[in-house]
Amino acid sequence: MDSELRRAWTEIVTAEDYEEHMAAVGQAQAAAELTRCLVESAAPRAGGRITIAGAGTGQMLEYLDPEIFRPYRLTCSDLNPSFLARLRGRLAGHGLEAEILEDDIEWTRLAPGPDLLLATLLLEHIDWRRGAEVFAALRPGACGIIVQENPPEMATAVTPGRRLPPSLAKAVETAHATLVPRDQLIALMAARGYPCRKSAAREVADGKRLIGLLFGRSV
Repeated sequence: MDSELRRAWTEIVTAEDYEEHMAAVGQAQAAAELTRCLVESAAPRAGGRITIAGAGTGQMLEYLDPEIFRPYRLTCSDLNPSFLARLRGRLAGHGLEAEILEDDIEWTRLAPGPDLLLATLLLEHIDWRRGAEVFAALRPGACGIIVQENPPEMATAVTPGRRLPPSLAKAVETAHATLVPRDQLIALMAARGYPCRKSAAREVADGKRLIGLLFGRSV
């Protein structure tokens, strides 16, 4: 992970500002819908393990029926301990139990072999190729990845001129996320034994879309 992005996500961006922004641009809601779609499409066995890498504050639980996770054993990881504290409270509020792990996905300590590995808007903030390699190396039964796609004329992950909450505005002065090329991600995952089985899209603000990709293990 780029040092400025690491500093942004561990020292600058507050949970409150992050959630305000994600809800304002519709990405929190879209990510929740796509997560539901990925879980239902992957259909892990009852009692199986779902690992959510880069789980953040668990904001999706505000827009997603938490019952979808109840049949499974959950593990949630993130780089930011304050985000994880907020996540822990949300899970408890919904009566969900999970193993919570502070983790750098590029050098992960996550246990291998989950039935389903989920990652939402995580690859944009790390070396995405390294991240995808780690996902495949964990050998999940299936892997659901949500990425952001911009309109052709917009190269930056954050919309130019959009008003941002204070800590996010401070962070983007020096920290710059990188969009993940969908076709390259699909090709890399296929080369590691995870062809793309399903894709879905949701429109969000500023002409952007979130794309949910479900990769299934072929060997």
